[in-house]
Amino acid sequence: MHSAQVRYDVQRARELRLNAERIFTLSGVSARSQRRIAHEEITFGMNDHELRQQRHVGRPTELTEPFQRHIGAMLTEEPTLSGAEVLRRLRSDHGYAAGKNPVYAFLQTARPPQPAGLPVVRFEGVAGEFGQFDFGKLTVAYLDGTEEEITFFAGRLKFSRALHVLLVSGETTEAFLGGLEACGRAWGGLPQRLVPDNTQAAVLHRRRDAATGTETIEINAHLASFAREVGVLLEPTAPYSGNQKGSVENLIGFVKHGFLLARRFVNRADLVRQLVEWLTYVNEARPCDATGVIPATRLAQERPRLHPLPSWPDGFGLTFSALVRRDARVHFRGYQYSTPSRWMGRMVTVKRHREVVVLSANGESVRHPRVPSNGSYSLLPEHRPPLFVKPRGEIMAKRQILMDLCPEGETFFTELVHRRPLSGRTGDLPVAWELFEAWGEARLRQAFAACVRQGAIGGEYLQAYLMGVAA
Repeated sequence: MHSAQVRYDVQRARELRLNAERIFTLSGVSARSQRRIAHEEITFGMNDHELRQQRHVGRPTELTEPFQRHIGAMLTEEPTLSGAEVLRRLRSDHGYAAGKNPVYAFLQTARPPQPAGLPVVRFEGVAGEFGQFDFGKLTVAYLDGTEEEITFFAGRLKFSRALHVLLVSGETTEAFLGGLEACGRAWGGLPQRLVPDNTQAAVLHRRRDAATGTETIEINAHLASFAREVGVLLEPTAPYSGNQKGSVENLIGFVKHGFLLARRFVNRADLVRQLVEWLTYVNEARPCDATGVIPATRLAQERPRLHPLPSWPDGFGLTFSALVRRDARVHFRGYQYSTPSRWMGRMVTVKRHREVVVLSANGESVRHPRVPSNGSYSLLPEHRPPLFVKPRGEIMAKRQILMDLCPEGETFFTELVHRRPLSGRTGDLPVAWELFEAWGEARLRQAFAACVRQGAIGGEYLQAYLMGVAA
């Protein structure tokens, strides 16, 4: 739509008897539109809002009386019915075809008045009683020109206001429990009651009985196990219930505005470095606004009341169960882990820690790196012999293990098969296997890469490379 000023200019140009082509050049208004505008009532100084009101442009802002009656009937039955559902019913049941704005505007005046809300309760916890924990997320623009969406875990003790923050990879159960463990290590223990916000890492479902109003909360099983091992209680807050959280409900906002938005960072490494500095400042140098005391001072009073964390050599592990398959391996989360052959067909307990995975059955356990070095499976040396019972099976099993070490290993044996079809299995493979057992995975991967790069395919070349490295 042409603006009021353009329309006024068109009328003045026609009064000056400029031709349509000239007016089009000056204003961009076609000849047909010029003739229509000539009959409009445009006054000097009229703005676009006044023009729209004069021309009645736009959708009606008031709902017609029949639709108002339909909405009134809906609200009588369900006073809290959402605006989206009201709009859906009007369109599907009563043929309403206009926009949503008239419906929402009418709902603002048609709903029954809400009772006055309850006051927000602010309370203080005693030493070692409460701690609040939550995830936060913010996009940070670095000074090197890049940007990154940062996800962080934050915990704060209610009594001392001691704060701990760490960067995490996502809002997962493992990140939440790792955050709790990190807070416990930083503070010297955890409070009696953990108060997590309404995150899926802590609370899976909330169900309220329509008849009694009783709410049932389903806690994440891993979090419940963590709480039992530490000897603390869980007290999740309900959504949008600030009066349950007391005086530290702005935990995530405090981290964002006090650190992430208040500082500038060259890159992620600089952010991590400054985070350590900031935590030292807010915990050990800056008096808390709420208490007027430096958090470290009150933490010294609170620490004897905290629950110390158990001695977990590998950190707290998430517990799962899995079946040992016919290949004597547990297939778990995209990786395979070997077990004793006698475990085949059994259900085993899988403990997933930060760096390792521990499989347990009938009082026995085996440990694997969480991420296998070959990126696919972890086969412990003590689990290899059952694969070598039959002569041909031993040859092919050893070759497969060596091929799986790295892509160059597969390339090496592919070339070996075609260059030395008769001696490759009986001569070169045993040499390669002896080198594997003597030098280990990392060295043999280097040897495979060097031999493939130089086109030197054979057991003697692997041996020569490794002897050279050793020298």
